[in-house]
Amino acid sequence: MKVLVIGVNTRHIGCSASRAGYTVYTLNMFNDVDLKACSDRSVIHDMPDVHDLDLQKLVLSIRTLLPVDFIVLGPGFEHLGDWVEKITQGSVPVLNNPTHIFNKISDKAWLAEKLKILDLPHPFTIPLDRLDTPEDWTGDYPAIIKPRFGAGGGDNRLVSDLKDLEMTMALPECGQYLLQEYIKGTVASVSFISTGKQAVAIAVNEQLAGIDMLTGMPFAYCGNITPYLSDHNEWMRETSINLAMELELIGSNGVDFIISDKGPVVLEVNPRFQGSIDTVEHSAGLNIFRLHHESFQGKLPLCGDSQYFSIRTIFFAPRRLVMEKRGYDYLVQCYNEGTAADVPSEGTVCEKDDPVVSFLSDGNSKTEVVRQAEQLVSGLIDIIEDTHTEV
Repeated sequence: MKVLVIGVNTRHIGCSASRAGYTVYTLNMFNDVDLKACSDRSVIHDMPDVHDLDLQKLVLSIRTLLPVDFIVLGPGFEHLGDWVEKITQGSVPVLNNPTHIFNKISDKAWLAEKLKILDLPHPFTIPLDRLDTPEDWTGDYPAIIKPRFGAGGGDNRLVSDLKDLEMTMALPECGQYLLQEYIKGTVASVSFISTGKQAVAIAVNEQLAGIDMLTGMPFAYCGNITPYLSDHNEWMRETSINLAMELELIGSNGVDFIISDKGPVVLEVNPRFQGSIDTVEHSAGLNIFRLHHESFQGKLPLCGDSQYFSIRTIFFAPRRLVMEKRGYDYLVQCYNEGTAADVPSEGTVCEKDDPVVSFLSDGNSKTEVVRQAEQLVSGLIDIIEDTHTEV
């Protein structure tokens, strides 16, 4: 079967589909080595502002990749299901959560109210534009500012005190942000497959965020480790399954939790493919894309059972740099050994804080895979520091 995967970055979805035996067409903005290898046809579309897409130009690119049997929308496009159906005049199934469901759940303010109704623990959250004055915030400091919509954590930051909040509220774009109780702890996620009526949790993952070796952004998502082992896993799995059914989610989805010394609280619901595809597949021996496709036919897998520990680390550019031959050769060598993904083409320019590459490793313990990942990242850092290539 032919599938068209559309997104800002489609490597994780497209390559999963390729491994499952699908004929894969992709449209995205990155010319990654591994995406080209797993795509039967690929269109690289320039997206200068991923938050303000030129949809008319995208129509032309999409039509060059039709016909296909179905379409899957990836990062940056999951809210455009209705728009894609208009392009195809409803003749090509779009295998994502319905647009109205995706948009509701992606609104962190709506989700906070929903979790309150369901009596599920969640950090105290309020849209910034609901505060008339900084004194109206009744929570503690530090608090965390995050976009009302969006994922990845790159725009999240701490608000240290009343004065800091006052300056934040004076910004013209403050209405696009939330103020949330800041809880310290381990961030974990549950990956699950759902049909809209039933769901199965297939993995519990530890999320990596703000790791100094990988990024200068304090809350940026920079990978994960599967499995995550804790006394709270059963509750997190059960809570995720209940949320999947309550919210009528379908396909591959996830729920993020933060686990403090007081126990876990629900942080976010992700009504889309997650960045943990690689580690879940490696750890549990599953193919997430196939399970996603089958869920739209009402089929569910057996509960996932981790066989190995698997890690994915995302390295972000510490400054504006160009991927020259030495760094490129190192990453291609890692890719050929199965330890790198999202490998940029030679000559690719990466702006400061752009994702550069993912490193992957499997092993028999968390300690083993973390050590291997650190060695892989260090190899690239040494090359970057040695060449000092900036543009």
